Amino acid sequence: MSTDFAALTSAFAAGLPDVRACLIVSRDGLSLGSHPAGEESRALSVWGRVQELGDVERGFAVVGDELWVFCRRGPYAALAIAGASSRAGVVLDRLDQMALVAEEDRLRKEGLRAAGPEPPRRGRLSLHRERATSRPDREVEPVIMAEPAEPLDVVEMVEATDDPATPERDGMEVDPVALAREFAGLLPADADDKE
Repeated sequence: MSTDFAALTSAFAAGLPDVRACLIVSRDGLSLGSHPAGEESRALSVWGRVQELGDVERGFAVVGDELWVFCRRGPYAALAIAGASSRAGVVLDRLDQMALVAEEDRLRKEGLRAAGPEPPRRGRLSLHRERATSRPDREVEPVIMAEPAEPLDVVEMVEATDDPATPERDGMEVDPVALAREFAGLLPADADDKE
């Protein structure tokens, strides 16, 4: 649902006496809504004259028998044309409120858009497919080893755990030499020189 800028400008004009025209424009200067609709081209020409002053933020000017009040908030700018007897501070305050409502509505819509559902994530592949596809319903029993009094070499640890009383796990055999080679690369090179 988009913001109804025409309704916003007409609500602004209805709340203040002696407002002749009200306009809300985008940062590019495009008209988003005006009240009354017949005064849009005149209000746009007034906005063009205000823009000739430079990059204006908020203020007012009395030009002839009219009061031009303008403000900018976020991506929106607003202009009101009222009679010269109108109170500029009151009109400027209401104009700020109108621009604030438009900006809050835009931010609320952007927040809803960003909070949409996340795309589904792909599952990760297992590093060891043969283990992942083997029977997942079997429980694996932990192997508890007694800690030796002095540190053992990796090869000695493998030989110590390779006793015939240990049952085979899932039909897989452990090659102690291949295991020692694999874990030997994890030890720093200086560890062999110190011993």
